[in-house]
Amino acid sequence: MSPETQEYSRFYWLFCILIFFSGTNCQNLKSLITRDTISEIPASVLYIKSPRKMNLSFFKEGSSHFRFIEWEPGKSTGYAEKIELSFLAYDSNFLSKIKSEYGNEPFESYKIIWNKKVGKFKKEESEKRILFVYTNAYFSETKGSTLTSLLENKSNTVEIKSQIEEFDIFELGGDSGLLTEEGIRSEIGGDSRWSHSLGSMEFFSPSSVFTKQENGTIKTEHVSSYYDYLQLRYEWNETESDKLFFKPIYKENDTQVFFVPPYTNGLTTKTKEPFGYKRIGDFLLKEEMK
Repeated sequence: MSPETQEYSRFYWLFCILIFFSGTNCQNLKSLITRDTISEIPASVLYIKSPRKMNLSFFKEGSSHFRFIEWEPGKSTGYAEKIELSFLAYDSNFLSKIKSEYGNEPFESYKIIWNKKVGKFKKEESEKRILFVYTNAYFSETKGSTLTSLLENKSNTVEIKSQIEEFDIFELGGDSGLLTEEGIRSEIGGDSRWSHSLGSMEFFSPSSVFTKQENGTIKTEHVSSYYDYLQLRYEWNETESDKLFFKPIYKENDTQVFFVPPYTNGLTTKTKEPFGYKRIGDFLLKEEMK
């Protein structure tokens, strides 16, 4: 067995063990769903905004993709939540073309594409390496003609639930978290994983190794340096236990939209939204005074 296969097997069995643990503690699962106040210890959030600009022929400046990873504070194992959020604002010229070609066909100005993944995490003893395993996903798409109606519609949207088997491995250090491994398992496609290395400026260039395994045997292995490595380094935030944590995700003229990570802000007793901000579900809306 090659070293690569051994390394894969180690993470594979850890993956299976954590999936098993996810069903053994119903009380913790209940706290994740209901977001009861269970800890006054400051929580952590890994955050990244996609560095790529979206096509300005279709979308307004500021439209982008975001990822938030949250987990139970003060524990070496526990529950975690990953939210992948696309906030889309369509360009006015593009909307005019759509209306001229399709007449009265409804086409809203704004959209939120939402994918929440729920599972567990495990820290190594050093607490610098952390594994996330996700077993359930919740998906929705929401449209709105205004920013307010978009956020209100999102609060009332019913999410579609599905079972998944995915994992992320991060190396934590300083004020950032580096995504070093990610993978997915399916009954049809087998096990696939990507191992990332940023290398060093002097000796090694960044590279990624893709490995596909079926029935415990490696079928495909491919090394590539063609990857957007800016998406590997996440911002690591330590939240304050008594203050609402939120991040700006969109600005249009005098109006700003902020995202309030729901799991992190539900783990402790938080203050209400700041003066001048309007809370709508998991978002804050702020309109500048003219």
